[in-house]
Amino acid sequence: MNEYLQEALALTPELKAIKEDIHRHPELSFHEVRTTKIIQDQLLAMGFHLVHIGMETGAVAVLEGGKPGPAVALRADIDAIAQQESPDHGGVVSEEPGIMHACGHDFHTTCLLGAARILANHREELAGSVYVIFQPAEEVTQGAAAMVAHGLWEKLPEIPKCIFALHTRPEVPAGQVALVQGGIMSGKCHFTLKLTGVAGHGGAPHQCVDVITAGAAIVEAVQTIPSRCTDPREPLVCAVLSIHAGTEENFVPETLTMTGAIRAHAERVMEETKEHLKRLMGGIAESYRCRWTLDFIPQVPVTYNSPEMTALARKAAAAVVGEENLCTPRGDMASEDFSVLTQTAPGFFYWLGTGFPDRENPGWHHDCFRTDDDALPIGAALLTQSVFTALET
Repeated sequence: MNEYLQEALALTPELKAIKEDIHRHPELSFHEVRTTKIIQDQLLAMGFHLVHIGMETGAVAVLEGGKPGPAVALRADIDAIAQQESPDHGGVVSEEPGIMHACGHDFHTTCLLGAARILANHREELAGSVYVIFQPAEEVTQGAAAMVAHGLWEKLPEIPKCIFALHTRPEVPAGQVALVQGGIMSGKCHFTLKLTGVAGHGGAPHQCVDVITAGAAIVEAVQTIPSRCTDPREPLVCAVLSIHAGTEENFVPETLTMTGAIRAHAERVMEETKEHLKRLMGGIAESYRCRWTLDFIPQVPVTYNSPEMTALARKAAAAVVGEENLCTPRGDMASEDFSVLTQTAPGFFYWLGTGFPDRENPGWHHDCFRTDDDALPIGAALLTQSVFTALET
């Protein structure tokens, strides 16, 4: 058995207790005060040096190894979402009304704390340093950018050689590790379209310029972008997600605001889709005699696992769970702001199997989301092994 997995298994009761405590007390993005305090107290007790970057939540710490060498970073997200947890899934339930860990960030945090403990026990063997980054506000995809803006990389001793993170995957059985080369989580860009027409009475439509009619045509036409304008082999979601217009039923409104999102696994596809939206929305708006503005609001880049980092991660994962327990699913169209951190250092994003055998496993953000916590030591060992494999390569 892998040395680090053996040590992590010995920590299982402690890891489960930490995870259950965090799960009972979830905190929303940028409000993770209690969680941050737990993390900092544990890291200080392990001998890590805290690096204060000037944020109220989140934690960054450094462990210097016994031998000279580069730095490797590990990252976990710590926030929860605004959702009421169902008491029917059979596990520990949130004690905070309307807030729950429905994506496994409590699991990720615990895995990284477990890895920190093991790494601290092996400090003298480390040929380099380890950075642990506990990031707030991933659920709103703003936490990584906030840490960078607060000087994360400038306040650390050096830029890390590489950075690793893991994420629960309920569709993958506990005991397995999923490795995806290329785009694993989509890049995301929001858009806002504003149409301006001429308001008036509903009984005199010829005297009006109706933004609702134009908006309806645009909504229908947007569906043709993934189906007719891009290569069907390229992952793409382009969707209108909200429309705001009108007041009383007998008035034609003057303005309409439409928002939506583009998600893609390739930056080229993202840029092409923006151009399609401009032409399509502008053309329809003008044909309906509406004035229009279209704004794009970039969110996060694609979370991308390079061939080099995938080879390194496969070596580490195989050492922990064996080649027979590695799988290669397709990427997902959800987004992850871990990608912001990998704009500075090469990164790898694991999916860790957390599904229970022989039962339904609801997906991320479901009110019955639950993790098989027997996978906690696997996650801790995987992150630990990733550090040693990267420092040895």
